[in-house]
Amino acid sequence: MLGTAPRVGIEALVQQGWDLFLRPEDAFVGMTGFGASAPADALYRHFGITPEAVAARAEALARPAAPAPKPELAY
Repeated sequence: MLGTAPRVGIEALVQQGWDLFLRPEDAFVGMTGFGASAPADALYRHFGITPEAVAARAEALARPAAPAPKPELAY
């Protein structure tokens, strides 16, 4: 059972397959396509696959959404 907590998929390869587990409101950190070739550390930086990026996505999901502004009433 996956539950209702926010999810962050982390994959050094491509996102393919993660859509089974991630909902539209969840996050994915990783490559979004095939064909990139370079040393791993360069690819990770280029595609944002870093501990900082994972932490930022997780923190953003954990923050409660700001309430929508109330419309002003015209008298």
